[in-house]
Amino acid sequence: MAAVPAGVEWGDMVIVSSVIIGAATFLFRRYIFGAKPAHEQTIAQRAAAAAAAQTGALPAGGARRPYDPERDMVVKMRNAGKNVVILYGSQTGTAEDFATRLGKDIHSAAVRPLVLDPEQYDWQCLASLGSDELVIFVLATAGEGEATDNMEAWFAALASDAETPEDSEVPEFRQPEDRELDEDTPLQEISYAMFGLGNNTYERFNHHARVVDGRLQALGATRVGERGEGDDDADIEEDFARWKEATLPLIRQHLGSTTPLESGDESPPEPTWKIAEAAAAQRVWTKGEFFEGAVATHDSRHPFAAPVTAAVDLTPTADRHVLHVEVDLAGSGMRHESGDHIGVYPTNADEEVDLLLSALGLLDRADVPIAVRATDPFAPQQSLFPVETTTYRAAFRHYLEITAPVPRAQIASLVLPFARSEAARNYLRPLAADKDAHAATVAAGCMTPARLINGVHAAERQAGTPDEELFVLPVEAAFELCPRLQARLYSISSSGKVHPERPTITAVVLQYDAKTEQAQQAKLGARRCGVATNYLLGVLRYLRGDRAVDLESAAAGHALRTGCLVSDSTELPGGDASSAALVSDGKNHVLQSFTLQPAPDSSLDARALTMPVFIRKSTFRLPADSATPIIMIGPGTGLAPMRAFIQERAQAARAHPDQPMGTTLLFFGARTEAHDFMYRDELDELFADIRRAAPESQVVTAFSRDQAQKVYVQHRLAEHAELVYRTLLCGQSRLGGAPKAHVYVCGDAKCMAKDVSRALALLIAEREGVSEETAAKWVSDMRKLSRYQEDVWS
Repeated sequence: MAAVPAGVEWGDMVIVSSVIIGAATFLFRRYIFGAKPAHEQTIAQRAAAAAAAQTGALPAGGARRPYDPERDMVVKMRNAGKNVVILYGSQTGTAEDFATRLGKDIHSAAVRPLVLDPEQYDWQCLASLGSDELVIFVLATAGEGEATDNMEAWFAALASDAETPEDSEVPEFRQPEDRELDEDTPLQEISYAMFGLGNNTYERFNHHARVVDGRLQALGATRVGERGEGDDDADIEEDFARWKEATLPLIRQHLGSTTPLESGDESPPEPTWKIAEAAAAQRVWTKGEFFEGAVATHDSRHPFAAPVTAAVDLTPTADRHVLHVEVDLAGSGMRHESGDHIGVYPTNADEEVDLLLSALGLLDRADVPIAVRATDPFAPQQSLFPVETTTYRAAFRHYLEITAPVPRAQIASLVLPFARSEAARNYLRPLAADKDAHAATVAAGCMTPARLINGVHAAERQAGTPDEELFVLPVEAAFELCPRLQARLYSISSSGKVHPERPTITAVVLQYDAKTEQAQQAKLGARRCGVATNYLLGVLRYLRGDRAVDLESAAAGHALRTGCLVSDSTELPGGDASSAALVSDGKNHVLQSFTLQPAPDSSLDARALTMPVFIRKSTFRLPADSATPIIMIGPGTGLAPMRAFIQERAQAARAHPDQPMGTTLLFFGARTEAHDFMYRDELDELFADIRRAAPESQVVTAFSRDQAQKVYVQHRLAEHAELVYRTLLCGQSRLGGAPKAHVYVCGDAKCMAKDVSRALALLIAEREGVSEETAAKWVSDMRKLSRYQEDVWS
């Protein structure tokens, strides 16, 4: 045994040894103990761990993913000769579009960006970036403050404690070859910029970007410029433009560029895409295909062609269409639960397609086969479309968003540079440079690419511009001007337990008039139609045999009928649908024409058709215990997920009449009882079943236009405060904290959801004898415990 040095007591040795062992244990805790066991983790920590395992950040069991150079973004960036990587977190495509545009805006000899999808790359390699390189994050916030699907693994790693991100563990980044990483601040050498996309009507506005920004700084990274925050409820394009104006010079300075960022450059940009026309091709994809052959799993990139089994107007006597559409998922392998969403890829209306084809001078070449490839061999997306060869018509019909107003920045970068006449430049310059002029003309007029081009042509005709100077927008620029057509998500309005293969959509058809005189005088008039809901209306009209619109083809002499089916044995409709007279129905809805797809193995007489769909999982869930009371607030089409919940509870009440069931309350609102009370008879039957197990269960209605004073669901909550409070109590004498009942809100985020939250807090405060602030905190605690859930939109 070693001798103890003179003057040192055994007790001192024990204390010192304990301190050393304790410190070593803390420093190497992740290697010694691994992650916390599941039962010791919070709900958010378990969800983050599951997301990380599911998305590949960590294989199941916690073992680190083996290094794969193909998933190393730094290697990818350097091999491409770039020094900036732009990562986007995108759910609907907007953040991806912003990231792509940012890559073009920032490009110079000194700033060489590469836009990448983080889902394809490992976060562990982030620490390998050098001090003379940069990463830019363009991050949208999904749902109720969540990371987007393609950022799940990164978010789970950076914010392992989603409830309190500042308490998250330090991720284990891959060790660079040229330096040692600091254990607490491994990103000391990393510089980054950040722009977030959100909507301020949501409680956790821009939460995704804010959390990632905070974690990067905590890990030692240095932000270049301020964090930008775009607000989709205001003007996200202007927010993005302001952030770029302030941040891009700082980025150039950081990367050693001595050349100032040029402004006012009206020279044509380098094209992002190159188009190869072919007289004939082995296979031309014209019907909106997303992939070739069979797939093992259907998802957003591989949607299922689902036969449409039913389509009904739920409010036939109202002044607007509220649709019920049912699809068949048999054979898809997809399953849905109550609260999930269904994604639908719509088709652009034939009138809008032909309006753009005509504006671009493509009507006579609309069905020419084309292949569209990236000009940059290192671009992450080498093909613009999911298929190799398509046509101009099919591209604008199925794959591109052609009905959105053109952003001001893109008028400046993609349209104005191609103006050859003084009249065209005088028309476009104010729209590109003046925020107010753009808002008054383009935004208020919902000036799509086709309408903008036609507006330029009208200005040139008025000025007598010679033919050789007339404005021509290259098709390559038009392809860049139009982002990819994104799927529209709808809350499924049927229970996955009751109808496992028959999800339903409940949606109101969107139409409105643009607010400018120019829009009223332009081709197709001032009426603007929501892409997806009017597509669903076209589906309904086709299934019921509606032939209200016959658009005579000026060229081929045949009728292009609304809902025309296209099969392998029939030709695509031709002609210019945008030249036909507009026809409206009895509700003053413009009836658009759509080219729809037949169901497999069906004849044209069967009138069967399909829609490309997929299932998006949600956290909007019923409590596991049916004895838990639930309060549902779903005005208008916010009834959709509530209908699924009600179907499920009614089935449980019928199947297990002796088992306890919590009170089930539905607060439903609409304009009028006589014309807008959708699913009324069904709700009566379902609640009759539920009341046998839970006698106080009921539907409370608020019809805003049935009396002089408008009444909404939040008013009914106050009127039924005793019933609501009793339901929240769950058998307790007092709450004393967050109620154990579950509350669900679906519908408008801007006003209704906030008013409901305030009304609930107020009635709790009055009956508990606490302040409104305390009651509001209890409601907030319900959210954290997943007892207060929202499925809302702006």
